[in-house]
Amino acid sequence: MPFKNEIVDWDDLRLFLAVAQAGGLAGATSVTQASAPTLSRRMTHLERAFGTALFDRHQSGYDLTSAGRELLDQVRNMDLQAQSINAWRQQIDPRPVVKITAGVWTSVFIARHLNRITRGATAPRIELLTGANFLNLSRREADLGIRNQKPEQQGLARRRIGPVKFAIYGQKDYVDANPHAGDDTRFAACDWVVPSVAGTTGSSTLWLSQRLITPANLTCGTPQTVLEAAGEGAGLCVLPCFIGGADPRLTRCSDFIEELTHTQWLVSHNENRTLPHIRQVSRALYALFTKEKALFAGG
Repeated sequence: MPFKNEIVDWDDLRLFLAVAQAGGLAGATSVTQASAPTLSRRMTHLERAFGTALFDRHQSGYDLTSAGRELLDQVRNMDLQAQSINAWRQQIDPRPVVKITAGVWTSVFIARHLNRITRGATAPRIELLTGANFLNLSRREADLGIRNQKPEQQGLARRRIGPVKFAIYGQKDYVDANPHAGDDTRFAACDWVVPSVAGTTGSSTLWLSQRLITPANLTCGTPQTVLEAAGEGAGLCVLPCFIGGADPRLTRCSDFIEELTHTQWLVSHNENRTLPHIRQVSRALYALFTKEKALFAGG
């Protein structure tokens, strides 16, 4: 089938499909919303582009020539592909994604309050990179980061959030039944729940390991499992106050652990932070942490 230099438009092929399936112009007008003269003109243009007749025209309708039937098979396949592409397009979520990197417990806190960060059908989507403490914001591996130390790298914007305190927690009934839970003999006299090395939460795990007299009663693979086990009375554990203090099953049975107190920082890349979706999430995060500042400080 020889081609001329005229460009074949997919819209002409779509109209060709309608005319071919309808067997004429009249039936195709209701499908395409194009007038019969327009359809006739476009079919003539398409035949010129291909350099061959596609239809045998007569008073009762349009019959396909052999070339027209060959083209119809091709266009049907194209139409199926177009439908598939359109279905794929409709599934694409147009909302931008904001990647947030944070420690385990901070990620839990963010997840619990996600509706205060992203609201509405057009709000950015969140990718929460839990525990990815070494993602490099300078290389744009994440958009926003919550850090427990002030970052010193050039090219990063930082905003102080506030202090985070830690303490020892236990289930209320367990603490009431174990008077040693409230004093320093707890490290030898009480049951303990700790994360494994693989599930470590960092400095708090090291701090506790240096004080335990006997091995922990339960070692858990994830920090969340530590929380659940302690909440069910398996023993004492060390938690940030914004986690332990927010769990109604637990009670604080120690003073704040000053060695573990640190300041959180909201970090972003200098260039990315002005993008509307990143700025929106950054402001919402800061507002959330500021509103819950007392909880983070052990209130």
